[in-house]
Amino acid sequence: AATYPVVYNISAARGVLIDHTAPPAGANDFSCKPSAAHPNPVVLVHGLGATMGENWATYSPLLANHGYCVFALTYGLHPGETFIGGLEPMEQSSAELASFVDRVLAATGAKQVDLVGHSEGTVMPQYYLKFRGGAAKVDRYVAITPIYHGTTLLGIGSFLAALEAAYPQYSQPIAAQFARGCGACQEFLRGSPFLQHLYADGVYAVP
Repeated sequence: AATYPVVYNISAARGVLIDHTAPPAGANDFSCKPSAAHPNPVVLVHGLGATMGENWATYSPLLANHGYCVFALTYGLHPGETFIGGLEPMEQSSAELASFVDRVLAATGAKQVDLVGHSEGTVMPQYYLKFRGGAAKVDRYVAITPIYHGTTLLGIGSFLAALEAAYPQYSQPIAAQFARGCGACQEFLRGSPFLQHLYADGVYAVP
């Protein structure tokens, strides 16, 4: 079996060892067949502003070297963009995840996948699990630095709220401009309509 190089120092490797547009080492071998020891393919879901190559240069080869079938995607890219993922609205990105998981299941013959998500990749898949039939296709879901309850984005949410309160006539244009640059960003702000809808049932850990 192949042994894949594990990159532990991402900042030192950035732009040198990692092609951000390519899968990380060990990922996306669609001829991989899961073993009895590891029957579920693992799908890696990156965070805001990242790509699969950048986010998973350590985890992907580690998992592959331990006998897992590993897959990763870069989602939420603006048209023409290749280096900054996760920017599109999470409803849209969850459709990309749904298609990717279906492709993985079809290729491997597995019944379910295991998801490993980071940051935005812990919230967007929740939409997939709840509203795109993902719960039946996912066995385990590992969330690294989960933001289930939302984030302030270093105070940006409070800043936008104050700006909109001070200039209510500009609230819609401000929100629209912000969403144009990053459709997902407003969605995972604490108390956002997206999160209210996502957790209206009170369920954070989908069975």
